[in-house]
Amino acid sequence: MCPTTCALAISALLFAAPAFALADPDSESEAESEAEPEPELEPELDEVIELEGSAPAEAASSVHFGARQLRERPHHHPSDVLRQTPGLVVAQHAGGGKSDQYFLRGFDADHGTDVAVFVDGIPVNLTSHGHGQGYADAHWLIPETIASLDVHKGPYAARFGDFYTAGAIELSTFETAPESGLWLTGGTELAGPVSMRRPTARLVGMGSPHLREGSALLAAEISTTDGPVIDPQDFQRATALGRWRRPIGRGQVHAAVTLYTASWNQSGQVPAAEVAAGRLDRFGSLDPSEGGDATRWSLAGGWEHGSPVDGAWAIDAYLVRNRLQLFSDFTLYARDPVNGDQIEQNDDRYFGGASATYRKVHRAVAPGLFHAGLQVRADDTTADLWHSTMRRRLDDCFDVGNPCNRSKNRVVDLAAYVEEDVSIGSRLRLLGGVRADQYFWTVTDLDPETAGTMDTTSGTAQHAIISPKLSAIVRASDDLDVFVNSGFGFHSNDARAAVASDGEGALVRAIGAESGARLDVNDRLKASVALWYLHLASEQLWSGDSGGTVPSDPTRRYGLDLDWAWQASSWLWLDANLAVARSTFVANQGNGGALALAPRLMGGGGVTARRGSSFVALRTRGIGSRPANDDGSLTADGYLIFDIVAEHRVGRSTIGLTVDNLFDADWREAQFAEESRVSPSAAVREDVHFTPGVPLTALITVGMTL
Repeated sequence: MCPTTCALAISALLFAAPAFALADPDSESEAESEAEPEPELEPELDEVIELEGSAPAEAASSVHFGARQLRERPHHHPSDVLRQTPGLVVAQHAGGGKSDQYFLRGFDADHGTDVAVFVDGIPVNLTSHGHGQGYADAHWLIPETIASLDVHKGPYAARFGDFYTAGAIELSTFETAPESGLWLTGGTELAGPVSMRRPTARLVGMGSPHLREGSALLAAEISTTDGPVIDPQDFQRATALGRWRRPIGRGQVHAAVTLYTASWNQSGQVPAAEVAAGRLDRFGSLDPSEGGDATRWSLAGGWEHGSPVDGAWAIDAYLVRNRLQLFSDFTLYARDPVNGDQIEQNDDRYFGGASATYRKVHRAVAPGLFHAGLQVRADDTTADLWHSTMRRRLDDCFDVGNPCNRSKNRVVDLAAYVEEDVSIGSRLRLLGGVRADQYFWTVTDLDPETAGTMDTTSGTAQHAIISPKLSAIVRASDDLDVFVNSGFGFHSNDARAAVASDGEGALVRAIGAESGARLDVNDRLKASVALWYLHLASEQLWSGDSGGTVPSDPTRRYGLDLDWAWQASSWLWLDANLAVARSTFVANQGNGGALALAPRLMGGGGVTARRGSSFVALRTRGIGSRPANDDGSLTADGYLIFDIVAEHRVGRSTIGLTVDNLFDADWREAQFAEESRVSPSAAVREDVHFTPGVPLTALITVGMTL
C-alpha cells in the first residue's frame, strides 16, 4: 500500500490535465456564466455568489475563495472554511473552542505565531496571550456569513504587520445576507466506539432587514456537540453578527457588532505508546477534566469617502473584549506525581485600534495606484498561569507558590505604510512598499511572591522595525503572468520577554522571496507554480511546561507550491494542490539542523459536479509524515482523508449532506512530542501525544429561505 507521502503526491495529481492549474475562484468561467439559468436560486443569492474578477494577484501563490467555492466545501465550523485552502492545513489543537493549529509554508505555527489572521480588517491574533504569542481563535465566526477568503503567502504586502511572516489570512463577511432563512444541521459519528456516537446539532439564522437607505445583516448560530471522544465534550457555542451600512453624502458609514460565548471539555492529547499497547482507546483520555470557557465581543465602525480616481479616504476603528480560561494537561504526572500536571491559563483583555488609509490613481511618471495608511493598536491584558487538578487551583505551582505567574501586559503598536502599484507599459507592473512599526511594552508583575523583587518581570521597553517590500509582475502573454516577489516581515515576542531583554530581539525579522507564474487559459484551465524562500531570525517553539511558545534560534525554509483547477465541462470542475517545504535551523545543532514538526508535504483537491443550483463534491486533504522531535526518533504520522459535500435546492427549501472522513481513516489531527508520565508510578518518557481525527461522520442540513 502506498505510504502517506506517496498517496499525497498521487492525490495532488489525480485529476490533472497535462498542466497545473490554480484553484482560483476569483471569477467564474465564461462557460459557467452562459450555463442554463438556475430558477430555484434566489436572484439575490445568485448576485452575491457570482465571483467577480478581483484585483490582480500580488504573488503567484495568492489564493482567493469566493462564496460559491466556500459553499462547496465542508463549512459547518470556522475551521472547515480554512482547512481546505491550498497550502494551508488547520488542525484542532485539543477539541472544542480552543484555537486551531495552523500549518503554512513549512511552519507549524501553533495557534498563529507566524500567520496573521484578519476578519473584516480586524486583527484576530492576540499579543502576549496566556496560552501563547499570536493566539488566533476564529471560533466566533459563523461560516455561512463568510463571503470570501484570501491567503497571502509570504511577507510581500505593506498593509500587514505583526505575525505576517509565513503569510496572512483575510476573511470577509457579507454586508447583506445572500439569502434569508433558517438552517438546521444534525448528525453523528458513524464509526468509533458506540459510546461516543452522540448527536451534534446546529441552528443558523440569517437575514437582511429592509431599510429605506443602506443595508444590514443579522445572523446568529447556536450549536452543541459531544465530539468524537468517549468522554463527552459538551461543546456549547453561541455566536451572533450584525452589520450595517448607509450612504452619507458622497461617502458611507458602516458598523458591525459580534457576540460569542462557548464552553467545552476536552480529552487532551493522548500518548501514542499507550494507544499502541491497547491500554488506552485513541478516543479516550487520561485527564477528562481538561477544557475551558471563552467569550468575545467586538464593536467596529468606519467611514469611507470618494473613489481611487479622485482620492479615496477610509477611517476605521474597533474595540474587542476577549476572555479565555483554559485547563490543559500536557505532561500528565511528569512534574507532580501526586496531583498531576494540569495547568489553568487565563487571558482577560481589551484591545482596540484604528486605521486611516488613502488611495489615489495617478499618472505621475507612469500610471499607478498610490496607497498610504496609518494604523494603531493597543492591547491591555491580564494573563496568568496556575497549577491545578480537576479544574481546582492548588496551593503550589510545582514547588513555588500559586500563581505560577500573573502579569498585566500593555502593548501599543504605531504603524505607517506606503505602497505604490505602477504599470510600465502594457507588460510590467511594479509593486513597492515600506512599512514602519514602533512598539511600546509595559509589564506589571501581579504575582504577590515576585512583585517588587529582583525576580519581577515588571518594566517597560520599546523597539521599532522597518519592513520594505518589492515585487514585479510581467505579463508574458495574454494567458501567462510571471511574478518575482521579495519582502521583509516580522512577528513580535511576548511583552514579558520584550521587557526582560529591554526590547532587544522583541521584533523578529523575517526575509522572504518568491518567484512563480500563473496561467489562465480562457478561464477554463488555471495554473500556478511558486518557488519560495523564507529566513526567520528567531523561531517560536512550543513549551509544554509553560503551555505556550518560547523564542529559539534562526531558521530557514524553502519550498514549492503547485495549484491547479480545470473546468472539464459545463458541469464538472476538478482541482488539486501540493505544497512541498524544507525547514531547518540555520545552525546545525548536531541533528543536521532538523526542525521538529515542520510540515514537509501538504496537499488536497477535489471533484465538483454542478447542475442548476445543486452540486456534489468529493474533497481530499492531507499532510505527510514528519519528525516529531529534533533527533527524528519520533514521527508525527501523516494522513489523507476524503470528505463529501452535497446540496440540493427545491424552491425555497434546501437539503445538504456532509460526510467527513468518508473511508473512516484512523488519523491524528494535532501532534506534539512531550516528556510525560502516564501514571504516578510510571517512568517519564518522551512520546508523541496526539488528538484523534474525526471518524466517519455524517451531517444533514435542512434549510428554508424566506
